[in-house]
Formats: sequence, structure tokens, C-alpha cells
Amino acid sequence: MKIWLNHFIVAILAIIAIVALSVHNVSDQTGSSFDKQKASVNLHKIDHLSNETYLFKAKKTADSLPVIQTLERFDLIFVGYDLRSEHKKAYTLDLARSIPGDYTHLLAYLGKDENGFAYAVEMNMNQNQSLSMGIEGLEVNGQIFLYCLGSDFDQKPCPNDHYPYGIKTYDFMWAKRLQPVLKEQLMRYETQLMATIKQDLINAHPFQLQFHVGLDTTVNKHITIIDDGRDNGSDCATYFMSLFEEVASVCLDNTRMSAKNWESYYLDTPLGQQAVIPEKYNPFFEGDIHIQKELTHSGYEAIDNVPRQTTCSDKRKVSGLTTPNLIFNSQSLVDVNEVKTPTNLGNF
Repeated sequence: MKIWLNHFIVAILAIIAIVALSVHNVSDQTGSSFDKQKASVNLHKIDHLSNETYLFKAKKTADSLPVIQTLERFDLIFVGYDLRSEHKKAYTLDLARSIPGDYTHLLAYLGKDENGFAYAVEMNMNQNQSLSMGIEGLEVNGQIFLYCLGSDFDQKPCPNDHYPYGIKTYDFMWAKRLQPVLKEQLMRYETQLMATIKQDLINAHPFQLQFHVGLDTTVNKHITIIDDGRDNGSDCATYFMSLFEEVASVCLDNTRMSAKNWESYYLDTPLGQQAVIPEKYNPFFEGDIHIQKELTHSGYEAIDNVPRQTTCSDKRKVSGLTTPNLIFNSQSLVDVNEVKTPTNLGNF
């Protein structure tokens, strides 16, 4: 019985890596800081954000010099960790290695408040990162958040903002924009998109894992990808793809990977082969979980979801796992314009 239970729990832990697709650095948090962030958001209602450009301090890789990108509403901000970094806590890097690609999380820029502070929206985990097994399977606490980025050139921090998942916990960040034709179509639905995001904030649109794992998994050995649009929640990557698809009928190309390709990342790539779920995220028994080993020996298999019909002009159907890195490399996105880098940027 113990062996059977351990194998089932190992299968669950092997997919907890997907949680990290929407998780910022989660160390050293306090309940009061999280409450202050929520209070800060209440002071800056989304309908008070003006559609102004934001001079965003960015660097494309950990070794790059910082530059300034000129962000517009709905530009996507991608962030990632330097896996060579020694100053990061080991479990953070282990989680980063478990996510396919360099960029592991994304946000969307929305606009500025009356004081010139810029805001982005994202899906993220709650401070209490509890995992639970419900009727529908494995669940994790999380929701949509409005996050204050700061002022132009990163010269002033946001007032009353003590958000525990700060963007500066990352080693590099880079923004990209939809291709002009897609951006034009998206902006035709600007009012509807902003209203939908506002309602999602009001409703605390929930975090949803991209896989289904439940008691039935012990029988069929299937870990099934979930792509149900906005119906039951989202993670950081699927939120924006489904938002664009369902509200504005804008579909981006090549933003999803098949279940087989997801497995191949852990079995065949150097970083994937190193992917480990740290003991910190293992609530059931002692020790780290090596994902490649468990996929090889446990007998569980990732299965694609039934293709979902979109309302995009080409009537495409979508299936598979959405990742920030795939979105970043999609030909549907282009680089954001850079401006001359000021000499007073300081340390990044």
C-alpha cells in the first residue's frame, strides 16, 4: 500500500513543476505584506489606469546591459532566472529548471495611474501555496493580481506596495508586442478586454493547473493537459492566450506544446534532465523528486487535451501546454522599441 501511494504521490509531484509556470520568488513573505499589496490595488482601480506608454527598464539575458523599452497597453513582459546564479536559493533554481525554456513567467502591461506609476496584471499563486486534492483533482491556491511596476526608468518604487512576488526577484526581463496587424485587432477590443480583466480581479479569477491529476490517475496512468479557456481558471501563460482568443478573437501562433514534447523536455534536454522538485515542495515524504527518473520508471503518461475551438478568423482549434517561453518565441510577437539608455540607471 505504501509503495502504491508513493508512486501516485510521485506522479503528482512530477507535475507540480507546472505550478512554477506562474510563480514568482516566494521566499521571505509575510501576511501583512500581502494584505498591503491588496490594499494598494484597491487604491489604484483598473479603470483609473490611463493608456500611456511606460519606460520599462529591461535586460534580455542575465549578461545583458539594461536598456529602456517603451511599453504600450497589452505588451507582454517575460521574466526568468539565471540558472548559473549562486545567490539564488537552491529550490528556486530547481523550480526554474523544471519549466521548459529561459522565460518562466509573464505579465501584461495595462497603463499608469494618476501619479505616473505603471501597472501590470498577472496570474500568480497566493501567499499560502497550499495544494489540495478535491473532487476535480489536484488544486492550488492562486488568483489574478494587479501589480505595480514602478515609475518610468524604474526611478521610484510604488507607494504602499509590498508585493511578495516582486518582478525584481528575477535576473532578466524583456517585453514583446503583438505584430501590428494582431495588435490593431486586439485594440479594437480594448474596452472589452479591460472590462474583462477588471471583472476577473473582482471575482479573484482562480489559478488552475495545466494538468489534471486525480484519484483516477492511479487507474489510467494518464496526466491529462487542461485547456478549457477561461472556464475554470488559468495560469500565467494560458490566462493571456485565452483572454485574447475569447474576448478579441486574436490567436497567437505556436504557443502550445504537445504532451509528448513536454515529456521530451525532461527526458532529452540537458536542463530538463536536471529538473528537480525540491523537498520544500514535497509535503508527503522526505527527499527531492527527480522528474526524469519518475517519468521513466513510474509508468505515468502525459495526454493531450481534446482540441478547443476558438473564435479566431481561421477557425483554429488549440490543444497542448502553453508556456511563457513558447509565447516569447512566437512569430506573432515582435520586439518592443528601445530608447536611449540613460546613464543614471544604476545597478540592475
